[in-house]
Amino acid sequence: MKFGHQEQQSTAGIGLDIGGTKLAGVVIDPSGSVVARVRHPTPIGDGEAVVKACIETSEELLAVARSGGLAVGPIAIAMPGTIDKMGGTVVESPVLSMHNVAMVEIAHRALGHPVTILHDVKAAAFGELVAGAGIGQADVAYLNLGTGVSMAFVFGWKVHQGSSGTAGEIGHVVAVPGGLLCNCGRRGCLETVASGPAIARAAGQPDGRLETVAEAARNGDGRALQAMADAAEHLGRVLADFVMVMDVGMLMVGGGVSAVGDPLLVPLQASLDRHLADVVEQVTVVSAALGGDSGVIGAAHWSRLVHNGMASHAW
Repeated sequence: MKFGHQEQQSTAGIGLDIGGTKLAGVVIDPSGSVVARVRHPTPIGDGEAVVKACIETSEELLAVARSGGLAVGPIAIAMPGTIDKMGGTVVESPVLSMHNVAMVEIAHRALGHPVTILHDVKAAAFGELVAGAGIGQADVAYLNLGTGVSMAFVFGWKVHQGSSGTAGEIGHVVAVPGGLLCNCGRRGCLETVASGPAIARAAGQPDGRLETVAEAARNGDGRALQAMADAAEHLGRVLADFVMVMDVGMLMVGGGVSAVGDPLLVPLQASLDRHLADVVEQVTVVSAALGGDSGVIGAAHWSRLVHNGMASHAW
């Protein structure tokens, strides 16, 4: 049965999405409608505090669900970094200052309720698949552009996990041989030329804020527009091979950079068209319909669907 076209189920869901600056959570009812949401700042530089904040937020959302008589599936927590979903462990998440944290075990013990963890980009792809731009699409790709660059692929309505859970980590594919030094130790990675900080740097914005670049681009600033066009060209050249090999027809773009809109998405579409000419008909570039909610909505739907036996272990 296809996600995004389910019959109403009897179970509600709770999802959390933990980012570098914010911790968002929602409760959705059995139809998928959001009935409660919370948002708190993410503790900075303290992994133990992040775990505590996740538990406290989960307790808050569980109380809301129970007060409304909603039975909820396992609390689904979406997190950045290297995630061992099957083992329930955050292997490495520099942005959250977490290393080999048994997140599921700790949270389950504290809450007395089942918990699962997900990679944040895969959760965002699932959110768009179920309730956003990917509704009705069997094979699509989701590109997350922010501080880093990452992807998730959907095949047959299932978000692809990969053998070790790292499928879609394209940020460290080399885009410019011998280019700028990346924080991973290699040179010329895609993140050095197409991430939010890279675009801001190329646009000459000393505050490093992409919002400043976006506003300048919308006002016709030549340097800002060129920075967007250059990033889009790098992305299009690298992504063309992936979407051609994987044979996807739509590229959904989310994350902080995607909020820039046309100054980035239009040249990205043009770059993909150019690099895929005479190979595939077209890959359509669209903005993520749920915006910043893609991850938290995806996690909540996973919570709801896995309890009903609908979700797939593939992601």
